[in-house]
Order: sequence, then C-alpha cells, then structure tokens
Amino acid sequence: MKYKGQKITIKKIKSFLEGNAKFLLNEFDMLPTYYKEQVIWRASICKETCLANNDECEHCGCTASKKIYVEESCNEGKKFPDLMSKEKWEEYKKENNIEVYV
Repeated sequence: MKYKGQKITIKKIKSFLEGNAKFLLNEFDMLPTYYKEQVIWRASICKETCLANNDECEHCGCTASKKIYVEESCNEGKKFPDLMSKEKWEEYKKENNIEVYV
C-alpha cells in the first residue's frame, strides 16, 4: 500500500503514531523541557525546507510538523541527530553553541 507515493511500512506506522502522540502531549504541556527544546531546534532547522514545503519531510515524506517529535531521526543525522536524553542534550547544546528558549 502507498500513501502520497510512499510505501507504508511498520516502521512508518510506528513513527506516525509516535509523532502524533507526542505532538498531542506537547499540546497539553506534558513533555519535558529538554524534549521540547529539541523539537523547537529541529523545527528551526526545517522551517525553510520541510515545514515550508507543504509540511512534508524532504527525507521521508511524512508530515514534518509531527515528524520532528519522533525520537529517531529520519535523515540519518544529516540534518539533526536522534532525540537525546536530558544529559546528552545539555552537552550537545554546549558543544554546538545552541540556545533554545521554551
């Protein structure tokens, strides 16, 4: 089965469910700050590409505004890495001079 030219797989279904669930958790302010920061940072990286391109991820074709909530990066770290633990994220922000305000 295909959706928008993309083959539907178990991995894509899992990613869809995770992205939508975490998007809703964020709507109810139920995500930890370090997680929100990473989502905001991902959105800033994708704002002129995926989010501006009919909200479609240029790497996987998923809905970008939900895909940025998924822990596993679909771009193999080319644009940004997988979501990190609080400790790793704090270290990554320092090493890469990243400032994010929630």
